[in-house]
Amino acid sequence: MTLFKNIIFSAIFLGIFALHPSLNKGNTPITDLQHLVYGNSLVISTNNSINKDFLEIKWACTEKGIICKDLIIFKNGEQINEIPSKKGNQKLAIYYWGNKIGTLQQNKVSEKQAHKYKIELLSKDNSLFFKGEITGPTPYYGAPITIASL
Repeated sequence: MTLFKNIIFSAIFLGIFALHPSLNKGNTPITDLQHLVYGNSLVISTNNSINKDFLEIKWACTEKGIICKDLIIFKNGEQINEIPSKKGNQKLAIYYWGNKIGTLQQNKVSEKQAHKYKIELLSKDNSLFFKGEITGPTPYYGAPITIASL
């Protein structure tokens, strides 16, 4: 019975270790496992003065010189599609009230890599503050953008 407990404990420990985000690099079986468990996630942070019903996020890519069709990821206050796991140049375009307020760009070197896409949208005194970042093997850290009178 002790041998069985040790095997179970070792499997759980190795499983947790294998899912640590720092191992999400390159094109390895661990990266594939992390993509299977985590996938690509989208986190949107707003304050009370932002109406998410007027927020729209579109995904587009360029693969071997071919432009992929735009895919709507977020619209009418909810996420309607997952962010695709494609290799190549990609971008998320963020729109508020029909106006483009920013983009997040990345060049994914491997198809199955888990990324976390974070978008922060705040409004104060008739100004809109936008910040976006991508964490994962192919990160993007954009400078905050302020848009007045939107």
